[in-house]
This record gives sequence, structure tokens and C-alpha cells, in this order.
Amino acid sequence: MGIMAAERLEVKNPYQGLMNELLEEYGLSPIEAKALVKRVEQFKEEQQNGERDNRQIVKQVVAIGEPAGKRIRDCKLIPVNLTMYFNGEAKLEKETGLSHLKKIKVHQLAWEAYAQGGLLSYEDLESILGISTSTIKRYVKQYREKDIVVPTRGQIEDIGPGITHKEKIIELLIKGYRYSEIMIQTVHTEASIENYEKKFVRISYFHREGKNKLLIRSITGYSESLIENYIKLYTKYEIEHPVALNKMLERFHRYLAYGEEKKIGCSDDKYM
Repeated sequence: MGIMAAERLEVKNPYQGLMNELLEEYGLSPIEAKALVKRVEQFKEEQQNGERDNRQIVKQVVAIGEPAGKRIRDCKLIPVNLTMYFNGEAKLEKETGLSHLKKIKVHQLAWEAYAQGGLLSYEDLESILGISTSTIKRYVKQYREKDIVVPTRGQIEDIGPGITHKEKIIELLIKGYRYSEIMIQTVHTEASIENYEKKFVRISYFHREGKNKLLIRSITGYSESLIENYIKLYTKYEIEHPVALNKMLERFHRYLAYGEEKKIGCSDDKYM
């Protein structure tokens, strides 16, 4: 697929159509239109409540909790919705190649099934993506070398208890993955990913500045549980990926809500 064809596919999505309408019919600026479209996209994601859209397929998979070695016909099977295409895939394929896109899809589909209580096997992934089991094993091995878990039937023992979407997203951001890759791997919109990053960066920055949890809550308005979880992640990555963490925190001012910090007596100079 050529670059022009990829670009044409990229703009043939309903959000681009809404963007054009806001620009042409309502006179919004490009920044205002983009912000509104991102919020609409995020709102749609929040309201879907598991309903399948026309980019998804339904597949019967083994439920989480079924022991390894048990015959498939004796296992509990559940239906899961799997997203086969995201806006941006054509562009990503052009930039990084089909093999890289398939690798991203392995991660995405495995986590999408896991979030619904099911586990894909290598054979499931082979039938969905049209790639060999040996290739899938190679992709999973490459992820494991980066300490990234792919929750397939053969890898479930590597998954810690209660891992959340935000933890996965922050981990991928820390490890240098782009928004376009994370959108596919985690089945989240750009707006959602940016929201997770914004909250993590702000909480981490104030924590590093020596502010306690109560003061961070007053500054940001975030819940105590969120602040505590993100401080734990900060502590983990401060040890494991200090350079990448510092690079992420350099984007702090991008996520400052103007005037919000000043309400509690903080000056801009204090955070420079």
C-alpha cells in the first residue's frame, strides 16, 4: 500500500468527517475542533459498555481459570469481541511495516480477550491474523525481553493480579511506544491515552517535588487511590527506567491546567 493510499484511508473515518464539519460549518479553530473530536471519541468509548461495533469479530475462547493441559472440548468457552481494525493502522503499517503491525495486533488481541475474561491461544491468533505459530512465539518472546506481558493461554502465569489499563498504558509510554501503537495494543483512544499520561505525569511531578498525597489531591483534584497507585508506578519506574521516566516528566508543563495550581498559591517559577 502506497503512502497516498494510506493517507486516504486515514481520513476516511467518521471522526475526520466530524472534524471537517466543525471547521467548515461551525467555524471552530483547528485546535478547538481537534479537542472536541477527541472528547467525543473518548465519550463513545466510555459509553460503549461492551457492545460490538462493525470493526469487531466474536470469537469463542477458553475462559480464564481453565488449567493448562485440559482438553479444549472440556473447557469453559466464552465469546469475546475482538477489534480487527483501528483508525491509524494503515499509516502505522506504512511507517513500520506489516510485520511490526502484526506484532502489535498480537498484543492487542490477547489483552482485549483477557479483559473480557478469556484467553487466546497461539492457534487462535494464527487463525485470526494469518501468521504462523512460530512467528507468534517469536513476537511474544520479543515482548517478554522488554518485560511486556502478552496474556495468551501459554503465558497466563506471567500476569500479575489486577493489572489495569492505566498500568499497561503507562508502561508502554515509559518504554517508548508511540500513541498510534498504544492505541492498537490497548484498544484505547488517543484521548484516553493522553488522559492517563497527563494524570501520571502531574502526580509524579508533584511527588518528586516532595509534596504529600493530601497536597497533591488538593492541587490536582484526583482521588487518593489514583494518586497512591501512580506514586507506586513512579517508584517502580524510578528504579527500572529512570531515564525514560525523566524524559516523560519533562512534558509536565504540557499538562498544566493554567491557573489551577495558582489557586493554591503555587507560582510558575516554582515548577520551572
